[in-house]
Amino acid sequence: MKRLRQIEAGYRAEIRRAQQSFKGATVDRVKAERRFEKIRAKLEAKIEKVQPKIKALTNLKAERKA
Repeated sequence: MKRLRQIEAGYRAEIRRAQQSFKGATVDRVKAERRFEKIRAKLEAKIEKVQPKIKALTNLKAERKA
């Protein structure tokens, strides 16, 4: 579970880094924004795949404690 949370945090950090590079290097704003949206959509899809696993493991851990 700890590993999955680290993976999720890593994806969120990548989104932040992509946003920073988007703000920093905006020669062609439209093109850079499109690229950022594409990266963000890809990483958010990965986060959506990981979150149910984290939730299931959290619930399982809570059941075992109770």
